[in-house]
Amino acid sequence: MKSIGFKLWAGMMALVIIVLVLLWLFQIVFLESFYTGMRVSGVKNEGSSIAKLLGEGNKAEFENKADIFAFNNNLSIELLDLDGSIVYTTGSTGYAGQMPMMRSREKVEAFQEVLAGKEVTIPLSHPRFGNKFMMIGLPVKTSGELTGVLFINMPLAPVEDTVLILKKQLIFITLILLAAALFISYMISRTFTKPILEIKKVSEKMASGDFSDRIKSGSRDEIGKLAETINYMGEELSKIEQLRKDLIANVSHELRTPLSLIRGYAETIRDVSGNVLEKREKQLDIIIEESERLSKIVDDILNLSQMQAGYMNLNPGQFLINKTIEDIIKRYNILSDKTGIKIIFKATGDIMVTADELRIEQVLYNLINNAFNHTPEGGSITVKVINRQDTVKVEVSDTGTGISDEDIKRVWDRYYKADKTSGRKMVGTGLGLAIVKSVLEAHKALYGVESKKGAGTTFWFELNK
Repeated sequence: MKSIGFKLWAGMMALVIIVLVLLWLFQIVFLESFYTGMRVSGVKNEGSSIAKLLGEGNKAEFENKADIFAFNNNLSIELLDLDGSIVYTTGSTGYAGQMPMMRSREKVEAFQEVLAGKEVTIPLSHPRFGNKFMMIGLPVKTSGELTGVLFINMPLAPVEDTVLILKKQLIFITLILLAAALFISYMISRTFTKPILEIKKVSEKMASGDFSDRIKSGSRDEIGKLAETINYMGEELSKIEQLRKDLIANVSHELRTPLSLIRGYAETIRDVSGNVLEKREKQLDIIIEESERLSKIVDDILNLSQMQAGYMNLNPGQFLINKTIEDIIKRYNILSDKTGIKIIFKATGDIMVTADELRIEQVLYNLINNAFNHTPEGGSITVKVINRQDTVKVEVSDTGTGISDEDIKRVWDRYYKADKTSGRKMVGTGLGLAIVKSVLEAHKALYGVESKKGAGTTFWFELNK
């Protein structure tokens, strides 16, 4: 399999060779025919224009123009009457002012054709020196009647000399161009393929599970952008890998703790306190509480998996958002008493919204749970409903430590837990806000978070009425 570098190099060399071949064809092979054709056409036109002077009876002007024309173009010009006798001649070509083919058979045949009213162009060679000439025969008419024949003899030697000079120049140009093309195409193909090979190497490492390597590319072209994309993919895969490790650690820890407690208290009841009613009831309460916590963890993981897999079906309807929030807040009374964290609800009147009530309850639970996790004892959580013209905005604010600018960008990520070093025990799997995001995006609802370090955090979302 040929590499891209070789194909690129071969393509550029082929292009250069095609250009050189075309250059040789048009500058050497076809130059003489092109030049001769253009030169003959120009001389013929000018000769016709001079011949018209005779038809207008202006012989002196004819001779003057013919002399100048012959001198400037190194031509010889002859004017013959209808009997073939020379009436006027000018120019230096030939012997004693005579054209070299004066009595040649070609000249006679050309004379006859011109007498028939035709214009003739005949290439000839000097009988002694071999020089090439072009003989042009033009009819001379007066008042529409043929009165003579004008022969113009044009030497072609300058064209051959020009071709010879161009040929020598093109040999040097070809050698220099081929050498330059070899070097430049090699450098371009090397420059082009080097980052591709780097991308291939890094991609193979990523495929093997090593996301630490990055592509070093400073270019801003398509390959540079591809390298940036691969690097970005590596960073994201690295984050996912870290999240995966965190997930395993979190889930293992979260599942292990309640399972250990459940097993420990169950064994205690069986072996020790089964007959002691007070201890047994207290330990059974712990078993039930840990079972519920375990169930909540499993539910969160299943819910998020279903949402991300696109299996979440919304059942939108109209309900009173105030009443829903009040019912939810009541269920936090025990936790509120236990932690000393107050929940304040601010709303005015009954407000109807259109959404899936069960999913919005899930959003509110997760936001309030998150607020409890980040609010110190004695603090407060405020749930506020703002009635707008077409929408209803719900805010859940806490009086916690706030979120740093670095963490706030990732609060919606799965398994991400901010404020890991605060020392306060966090309850949950790190999936709550990711679930909130999925539910609100499924509703096409606006949502966001505002926070200031040391001044608390406010999560908000808007629902249509």
